[in-house]
Formats: sequence, C-alpha cells, structure tokens
Amino acid sequence: MASHAGERLPELGAELVAVAEHKRDHAERISSFHGGREIYTDHREMLDKADVDCVIVCLHPKTQADVAIDCLNAGKHVWVEKPPAETIANSNRMKEAADTNGKIVVVGFMKRFSQPYMRAKSIVDLPNFGEPSMYEGRYTYGQYPVDVYDFLNGFCIHHLDLPRFFMGEIETVYAERVSRGTGLDGYAITLRFANDALGLINVNCLEGMHNNWSERVAVTGVGSRVFVENWRRVIAFLDGEDEMRYWEPDDIQPTDDANSLNIHGFVGEIRHFIESVSNGAEPVSSIENAIEAVRLQEAIKLSVKNDCRIKLSEVTEDV
Repeated sequence: MASHAGERLPELGAELVAVAEHKRDHAERISSFHGGREIYTDHREMLDKADVDCVIVCLHPKTQADVAIDCLNAGKHVWVEKPPAETIANSNRMKEAADTNGKIVVVGFMKRFSQPYMRAKSIVDLPNFGEPSMYEGRYTYGQYPVDVYDFLNGFCIHHLDLPRFFMGEIETVYAERVSRGTGLDGYAITLRFANDALGLINVNCLEGMHNNWSERVAVTGVGSRVFVENWRRVIAFLDGEDEMRYWEPDDIQPTDDANSLNIHGFVGEIRHFIESVSNGAEPVSSIENAIEAVRLQEAIKLSVKNDCRIKLSEVTEDV
C-alpha cells in the first residue's frame, strides 16, 4: 500500500489475489493500482476459480447484501462497505449467512478507527471523565441525489453509528424533519441511551457543498468534556486536570505517519478485518453494530412519520 509520500505503509498481512468488477476496464485499472494478479467480470466466477480467503465488497447498499451472501456461502470472510444494506432485513440476511457459514463480517465504519475519534473515545473511557451523560453530533452535506441514495442510509450512517461507539446502547429516539426542496432535508434527532444519558444529532443536506468543516462530535461526562472538531481536532477538559488536552494531526508534510488514509481510519479498518480473520476475534465494527445503525435509521423515519418517540427494541421491520 503506497503512502502520500510514495513510500510503503506497514504491510497489512494479506495479499490482493483477484479483482472482480463487471466493467473490465475498471477492473484492470483497480488491479493495476493495487497489484492484483487476477481479473474477473463476475464475482461468482472469482469465487469458483480464485484462491481467496476473504473478500472486500464495495457496492451500492441496494446490491451489497446479495454479493456478500454469495461470498459467505462460498466460505469466505467478508469486509463490506458501510452501510451494509439499505434495510434491516437485508442486513439480517448477511448476519444469518455469516453465522451459518462460521465466517466474519466486518463493516467499513472507518471513523471507529480514525485517530481523532479513537483518541476521543480513550478520553471518554478514563475514570476521571465521569459517566458519559450527553452526546452531540453534527454532520452536514450538500444537496444529495434522491434517486441514487437514501440520505440517512447513504450519507448519515457514520453518525448513526458513532453515538453507540461513544455512549453504548440506544433505547429511544425522537426525530423531526425539515425539507426545503428535493434532496434538501434536515433532521433534528434526540436519543436516550441505556445508561440514561441523552444525545442530540443534527444531520442535514442543506449546505452548498460538502466538506469536513461541518462535522462535530462532543461528549460530556461528569465535570469533563471532549470535542472532536471537523473529524480532526480533539479538545478535552477533564475533572481534576488544570490543563486542557489538545491533539491535532501534524500533517503538513505528507509522511507515512501523517497519511490521511492512516489518520482517518481507512488503513485501520482493513487491518482490523485482517487481524479479526487471523485471530478469530470478534470485530469492533461488526455486522451486529451495523444492524443497529440501520435500525436507528428506520426508527428515525418511524418517529418522523408518527411524530412520537420510538423504542429501538420494537423496530424489527423496515419503514
């Protein structure tokens, strides 16, 4: 894997054997860039012929589940892009295939492996942070293509996963929606967690253009708080400490350590997948966690539709 400096990042412990893409010119370009040996235009042919242990599935969430299930039924471990599917039903199908075949599914929630959020989580876990009591998340985007993606599913899913990453299980949700035209929506979401903490999430696609300057996560403990600004800068004030804690990546120079693929979790999520397969360990970014993010997505829609607070435990079908 090449770095921004043109050097080599630490080996991931795996080899890219084959690439499957229905457009052969795309497959050839991907294979040339990443060093794959074999090229296929049908994933089923690849599963039959290529000597692979694991498969990375990166498709539209409408089609990922069927391909991932084909791979699991062929006895392969699967890393699948987030969100794994558009619906709870298809996400559950993937989990059932993994359980039936005794294989691991890791979902690409790279923010769980990004340095800013991992540092913030390590601060939240400190004894003097106090019990996590308030969560705030913000993620905004420009006008989105309604004929291609569901906004909550395709664009907001990271910020439906991060609340559980920081705070634990979510019990209830209440949400309201504003719309200013086709593909111009906003959601104000209130959460109550199992530890009786509260959360507020603002996700919208009302801005003129997308950038990370509109992303924010804040967690308040008891006498302590930590902020992650723009998926980058971490600021914390802890009970009993006089000095503010501050971290920001030193990425002025494009070194391996400052490679954005490392900083923002893209390398980490793939490395975690390989290590989970090698060690047989339960993945941090599991299909079970992904199902809960999709469940929250459906609970938000149900809350907006019925104008009421929704218990997540009761959301078992898709809206």
